[in-house]
Amino acid sequence: MPAIWVILVSLLYAAMLFAVAWLGDRHASLTQRDGVRPVIYSLALAVYCSSWTFYGAVGTAARHGLGYLPIYLGPMLLFLLGWRMLERLALVAGQHNTVSIADFIASRFGRAPRLAALVALIALIAAVPYLALQYQAVVTSLGVLTGLDARGQRWGDPALYVAAIMALFAILFGTRQVDASEHRPGLMLAVALESVIKLLALLAVGVLALRWLGAQPHSAGQAIAQLIQRGPPTGFVAQTLLAFAAMMCLPRQFHVAVVECGDVADIRRARWLFGGYLLLISLMVLPIAAAGQALFHAAGAVTPDSFVLALPLSLGHEGLALVAYIGGFSAATGMVIVVSVALSNMVSNDLVMPWLLRRQPQRLAAGADTAALVLWVRRAAIVLLALLAYGYSRGMDGRMPLASLGLMAFAAVAQFAPALVAGLYWPGASRRGVEAGLLVGFALWGYTLLLPSLAESGWLDTAWIEHGPWGQQWLRPHQLLGSSVGLVLGSADWDAITHGTFWSLLANAATLVLVSLRWRPSLTEQMQAQPFLAPQHAPRPGAGQAQPAADQPGAPLQASRLRVRDLQTVASRIVGQRTAERAFAEHARRHALTLSPELRADARWLRLTELLLAGAVGAASARLLLTRALQGSGMELAAIVSVLDEAGQELRFNRDILLATLEHIDPGVSVVDAEMRLVAWNRRYQQLFNYPAGMLYVGRSVADLIAHNLRHDPLGLAREPAQHLPIEEQVQKRIALMRQGRAYTLVRELRDGRFIEMRGHPLPNGGYVTSYSDISAFKHAERKLRDVNETLEQRVAQRSRELAAAHESRSRYLTAISHDVLQPIHATRLFASALREEAHPAQMRQLAGQIDAALGAAEDLLDGVLDISRLDAGALQPDIQAIDLHALLGALQQQYAPLAAKRQLQWRLRISARHGAPLWVRSDARLLRRVLQNFAANALRYTQHGGVLMTARPRGSALLLQVWDTGPGIPPAHLARIYDEFHRYQQVFDWDGRGLGLGLSICQRIARLLQHPLQARSTLGRGSMFAITVPLVGGAAAQRGLGNTSAAPRSARPALATPFNPLQGMQVLCLDNSPDILQGMQALLGRWGIAVHTALNLQQALQIARDTALDCLLVDYHLHERLDGLAALQALRQTRPGTPGALVTADGSDQLKAQAAAHGVVVLNKPIKPAALRAFLLAQRRTAG
Repeated sequence: MPAIWVILVSLLYAAMLFAVAWLGDRHASLTQRDGVRPVIYSLALAVYCSSWTFYGAVGTAARHGLGYLPIYLGPMLLFLLGWRMLERLALVAGQHNTVSIADFIASRFGRAPRLAALVALIALIAAVPYLALQYQAVVTSLGVLTGLDARGQRWGDPALYVAAIMALFAILFGTRQVDASEHRPGLMLAVALESVIKLLALLAVGVLALRWLGAQPHSAGQAIAQLIQRGPPTGFVAQTLLAFAAMMCLPRQFHVAVVECGDVADIRRARWLFGGYLLLISLMVLPIAAAGQALFHAAGAVTPDSFVLALPLSLGHEGLALVAYIGGFSAATGMVIVVSVALSNMVSNDLVMPWLLRRQPQRLAAGADTAALVLWVRRAAIVLLALLAYGYSRGMDGRMPLASLGLMAFAAVAQFAPALVAGLYWPGASRRGVEAGLLVGFALWGYTLLLPSLAESGWLDTAWIEHGPWGQQWLRPHQLLGSSVGLVLGSADWDAITHGTFWSLLANAATLVLVSLRWRPSLTEQMQAQPFLAPQHAPRPGAGQAQPAADQPGAPLQASRLRVRDLQTVASRIVGQRTAERAFAEHARRHALTLSPELRADARWLRLTELLLAGAVGAASARLLLTRALQGSGMELAAIVSVLDEAGQELRFNRDILLATLEHIDPGVSVVDAEMRLVAWNRRYQQLFNYPAGMLYVGRSVADLIAHNLRHDPLGLAREPAQHLPIEEQVQKRIALMRQGRAYTLVRELRDGRFIEMRGHPLPNGGYVTSYSDISAFKHAERKLRDVNETLEQRVAQRSRELAAAHESRSRYLTAISHDVLQPIHATRLFASALREEAHPAQMRQLAGQIDAALGAAEDLLDGVLDISRLDAGALQPDIQAIDLHALLGALQQQYAPLAAKRQLQWRLRISARHGAPLWVRSDARLLRRVLQNFAANALRYTQHGGVLMTARPRGSALLLQVWDTGPGIPPAHLARIYDEFHRYQQVFDWDGRGLGLGLSICQRIARLLQHPLQARSTLGRGSMFAITVPLVGGAAAQRGLGNTSAAPRSARPALATPFNPLQGMQVLCLDNSPDILQGMQALLGRWGIAVHTALNLQQALQIARDTALDCLLVDYHLHERLDGLAALQALRQTRPGTPGALVTADGSDQLKAQAAAHGVVVLNKPIKPAALRAFLLAQRRTAG
C-alpha cells in the first residue's frame, strides 16, 4: 500500500480526534447525562488496551498459546472481585480533589512532598518504556502496511512524528485548565471513540481469520485447540497479578478510573461493560494468532506481533488492513495522550512546583502568572516525556517484543500496590514504611528488569547478567540469591518478569510492614488517614464538615481577620479567576450564604480553598502555597498560622488527650521541663506522695518537691545509707541525675510491705518524666512463684538423681550378670563346635549347626543388650583420631564381599577420593566400623537379588558414607520406627537368620556419641539407603576423583585341603573356674590337635606351668572376688616368661581392653566364636615359629 495514503489517513484520523475532543468540551453537558456518562467512562477505561494488547497479545498467543490471557484476565478479575477497592479509591479521591496516584499516596501519608516526588519519579521512569512501546508499535505497523523501513533515518523516522502529534494532542486537550481535578469531557469522549474503533477493527480481522480457517481442511476449532494445547506458560500467575495491579497503579488507568470518575456508581456499570469489552477482544486474539501461524509460520518472515496487519494484507483485503492499522493507531494514541496528561500533572505538582516554591516562594504566591506557569510546566513535561520515550524507542530498535516492554512497565507501577492497599486498609502503615518499601522495591525492579533490558539492547555489557556483578553468581539479576534458593522457592524456571516481580514486590511489602512496625505513624498521619480508611463516613467536598477539629461549621475563625475575598483572591491566582468565582459561588449557594466583601472566612471556606489549590498543584504543595500566598497578601504570620496550622490544633487536641490519659492510668506520673520545673502530673502522683493542696502547680521547682519528700518521707521508705547526707546535697544529686538525661528503674519495698517501682526517662527537649507504680501484687506473686520454682527444682533434681541411680543400677546389673549368663552359652557353643567337627553323620552335623546358630542368636541378643546398656550408661568413651578410610572400607569389603558372592549378590565399593590420594576422617575407628558393619549386614540380610553398594562421597568439610541395597524396601510407617529397640520389618526370605532389631538402635546411639548424623531412605520395591556423615580431617573438602573397586558375584569354591595341621602339638593352658567351660575347651581344642591343660584355680595353673613348656595361656577374667585374669596372667608369666596369653571374658568394656593392651594381652569376648579362637591360636603359632 502506498505510504502517502497511510500517512494521509493517519492525519485525517488525528484531525477527527481533535474535532471529537473539541465537540466534547463544547457540549460537556451531553456527555454527563446519566445514560451517557457510564458508557463513556467504561469505554474510556479501555485505554488500558494499548498497542500491546492490540498487536502484542496476538504475538504472545502465537508464541505461547494462552500466555496472552493474563493481560485481560487481571482486569476482569479486578472488576469481578475487587471492584469495591476501585470504588473506595474513587470515593476518597473525590473527597480530597486528588489529581494523580502520587497525590493520592502523599495525601494519605501526611501530605509528604518527598513521598509524592518519589511516586512521580517511579511513574515517570516506568512510563518511558511503555510509551516507547506505543511508538515502536506504530512504526512497525507502518512498515508492515507500506513495506518501508525508515527507522534508521534521523528525520525520516515515523516514530518522531507520531510522538509529536500525540504530544500536541495531549497539550491541546489535556492542559487547557490548571485545575487537574476538573473532568475533561472532550478528552474522555475522544478516548472512548478510540476504544470503539480499535474494538471494531480487531473484531473485523478476527472474523476474517475465522472465515479463512473455516475454509481450510482443518476446522477453526482444531486450529485454535492446537494453538492452546500447551497450556498456561511459565509466569502466567505473575502476569495476571501484574495486570490486576496495573488497573489501579498505571498512571493513565488511575487518571481515567479514579480522577475522571464522575460518580462512583459508574464503576458498577463498568464492571459489565468494560468486562464484556475485554472478553470480546480476548476471544478475537486466538483465531488471528491461529490463522497467522498457519499462513506465516513456514515463511518466518512475518513477526507474530504483525499478524493483525499481515493477515488481511496476505489475503488481499487492503481496506481491512488499513482499518486494522487505524485500530492499532487508536490504541497507541489513546494510551499516549492519557498517560502524558497524567504524568504532566505529577511532574508539575510533585516535582517542579515544590522546587519552585522553595526557590521563589514569595514571587509564586503573589504573582498573577502562577496559573500560566503551571500550565507551561505541564506542557514542557509532555514534550520532555515524548522525547525520552522516543529516545528509548530508538535505543531499543525493536529488539524486545511488545509484551516484554509492557510487562516490564507493569512490574514497575505494581510497586505502588502495597502502598495503595496499606493506605486503604491498614491503619498502622506509616509514611516512612511506604517510602522505604517503594525505594527498595523500585531498586530491585531496576536491577532485575530495567538494567538487563538495557544490556540486552546493547547499552550495557551483558556479562554481568549471566555471571553476576564481579563474578558473584548469587547477584545475577535473573536468579537472585543463587540456584539453591531458586530450587527451594520453585523459581529456578521462572521467566525474567516473574522473577523480578516476585522479588521486588516481596521486598517492597516486607519493608513497608517492618519499617511501619518499627516507626509507627504519627498522630497527624493517623488523623489524616481516617477519611481513607473509612471514606463512607467522611464528608464530601464542600459539605461543610471537613473543617479542622476545633472549629464548628460556619463559625468564624478565631484570632484572625481573614475574609472570604482574601481566599478567593489567592485561589484566582492559582486556578484562574473564572474557576475560583464559580467554585466560591457554588459553595455560597450550597450553604445559603451571600458573598460580600466583608464576609468572614470560616474553616469551610479555608478547606474549599485548599481543595482548589490541591487540584491545581497537588495536596503536598497546596498547604505551603496557601501559607505563602496569604502571607504575601498582607496578613500577619500569626494569623496565618492560627488558621492554617492544623498541626497546632492537633497538638492542642493531643494535650487534652494526654491529660485525660494521665488521669485514667494507675501509675503516678510527673513531668518536668528542661529547667527542672513541673509541667504535668496526675492525681495518682499527688495521692501517692500526699502533697498538700496547692503545692503542685505548673512551674513549681522540682527541687522543692524532692526536698519535701526527703523531709516527710511520704512513701515510708527504709532509710538508705546516703540519707545521712544534708537534704540540700541529696536534692542536688537527684537534680544532676535528671539533667544528665540518664534513665533508671528502681524497685523499693516500703515499711508497710508494699513495693513501688520508679522509672525515670529523659525527654527529647531536655525534660524528664518519672512514673511510680504500685507493683505489690506482682512482687507477692513473684515471691510465691519463686518459692514454687525452688520446690519444683528440688523435686526435679531428686527425681533426676533417682532416675540416674536406677539407670546406673540397671547398667551395673546387666554388666554383672553378663558373665554368669554368657558362661553356659560359651560352654555350650564350645561343645557344639566340637560336635560339628566330628565325623558324624550329616544329620548330626546339621543338628549341631542348628544348635550353634541358636546359640549365636542368643549371643547376638545379649551383645546387643549389653552394647545398648554401655552406650546409655556412658561407659563407652570414643577414641577420636584420624582414620584411613581406604583401609577401613577395604577391610569391610574383604569381610562382606565373599558373603555376597556366596549368595550370588554383587558387592561394590565406590570411593570419591582426591586424585586417588587416601581419604582421612576423624572418628572412632572401632565404633565407626561397627555402624558400617550393621549397615552392611542388614543390606545383605534383606537383599535377595541385585547387590549392595558402599560409597564414600565428600560433602563440603565432611564425608558421606552410604550403604545402598536392592532389597524389598521399607514402608514409610516402618521407616519412622527403624531405630526402636527390637523393631523388625517382616523379612520375606531367610538368610543368616532374622535380625534382632537392635543393630540400628545401636547405630543411632553410636552416631549420637560420635556426633555423626545418620540418614535413611527407602523405596518399596527398589531398596534402601543408610548413611552416616563423618568429618574429614582438617575440614577440607575432598576433590572428586573416582577410585572404585567391586566384587562381582562368584560361586563359592571349597577351601583347599591343608597338607598339615599347624596347631598340631601346641601346648595350651586353660584357666577357668567353670568345669563346663574347661571341658568344652578341651573338646574343641583337642579336635584341632592341641594338647590342652586345664586348671580350676591359679595353684593348679602354676603347677602345670612349672611342669610343661606352654605355647599359649587362655585365662578367664572373673576367677573369684580377690583374683582376676590379669593378675593370674602376670603370675603365670613369672613362671613362663614371654608366653602369649588372652583373657576370655564377657566384659567388653573399653577400660578392660586398655588394661589388657598395656600388659600385652588380647581380649576374647564370651561366648567366643571358634573361628576367632582358631585365628588367635594360629597367630601365636606363627609368631612362635
